[in-house]
Amino acid sequence: MKMIKRFSAILISLILTIFTPLSFSADASYSALWPLDSQYQNITTYFNPERNYNDYSGAHNAIDISADYSANIYAVHDGVCISADWKGDYGYLIILWHEDLNLYTFYAHCSSMAVYDGQTVQQGDVIGYVGSTGVSSGNHLHFGICDSLLGGFPSVTYYDPLTCFTYDGSNNNTGNDNSNNSECSCSFDYSGLYTTKNVETYLNIRSGHGSNYESLGKISPNSEVRVIKSDGEWAHIEYNGINGFCSMEFLEKTEDIISDMNISEVSLPLGKMEVGSKFSISGFITSNLPIKHIWGGVYESDGVTESETFEAFPDNNCLEYDLSESFDKQICFNRLDSGSYIYRIEAEDETGEKFTLINSIFYVGEDENKISGDINNDGAITISDLVLLQSYLLGISDFNTEQYIYADINKDSLVDFCDMIMMRKKIVESLSKI
Repeated sequence: MKMIKRFSAILISLILTIFTPLSFSADASYSALWPLDSQYQNITTYFNPERNYNDYSGAHNAIDISADYSANIYAVHDGVCISADWKGDYGYLIILWHEDLNLYTFYAHCSSMAVYDGQTVQQGDVIGYVGSTGVSSGNHLHFGICDSLLGGFPSVTYYDPLTCFTYDGSNNNTGNDNSNNSECSCSFDYSGLYTTKNVETYLNIRSGHGSNYESLGKISPNSEVRVIKSDGEWAHIEYNGINGFCSMEFLEKTEDIISDMNISEVSLPLGKMEVGSKFSISGFITSNLPIKHIWGGVYESDGVTESETFEAFPDNNCLEYDLSESFDKQICFNRLDSGSYIYRIEAEDETGEKFTLINSIFYVGEDENKISGDINNDGAITISDLVLLQSYLLGISDFNTEQYIYADINKDSLVDFCDMIMMRKKIVESLSKI
């Protein structure tokens, strides 16, 4: 007889699933209150949509939120209590009907109940208290949403409470914290590459620090996740191009992320430029950690006085930055007067680590009285200049900006052994004329 009843229930459930039009769109989202006080946001088991294909499959039809024994349970939305009773594996179960949403919410494993059948409740009313009644491994709230009942029990179709509702933070029982503000207290000590742990279906990416924030996306089991920083409970993460937050409880570190920054596809003003010449800035910055600040441009030969400079503050969690999109539009080389200059770009990541990405010497115009290679400024290229260049290349001495420019004989913005070879050739040529 039990098998016949069970089969009948399954059949009715399948008929309802196939022929009953859904009253709720999965793309919609309604405002609700978080069902527990703000300190209870730890979700131990997530909703599994497989439950909608077979209401007896064992797949999870709600979310489990860990909480202390006897913690308040709140009505997430205005409604009417349809049932407050013992319901087998659910233990003490409260079911509310929300006519304006055409949905039921249900709250299972209560230690006791504070509402009765037929009672009207307002959003935020205490309707029961957390417990571990029925089939339960510990104190928690089993919180779910459905659009039908079968034999007084919740039935298909079920909805994910974390995507069906957006949770209003106006009441003090909701889990609003400092959200996704860049000024949160999270530490970079947690930064690294992580993988999911104890995740069988998916892990939600939230829009803030807490499970009451809307879902921005889902992380598949055993995926690699980049954690930027964390407070130990919620982490700022990047996954498949999505920046958001997720619970550290379901993440396990696999590799540290070391602060580092590089630049590629760089254009440099090489050697001499004519007065009024235009130059297009390009360079693609990549960073292991979010880029906080980028600054630089053209400085005079002292390396301090600004001539044409710009600074940018990228959006949160920016790991890549294209100089051509901003710096190239703001810095105009054709406004430079004759003289020696330094083109320098620097950046800082979220940890405060600073990087010099470009540091190149160039000059605009040319002093007709100066000879390329005349490092000591005596009017000729001699052995003395060669000794100075050799000393620089061996790291024994350094050049000032003007010396560096005139040591760059081949005008490639680098002083190296190629310049030494050219200098030796010029000296030999001048000696052969004596």
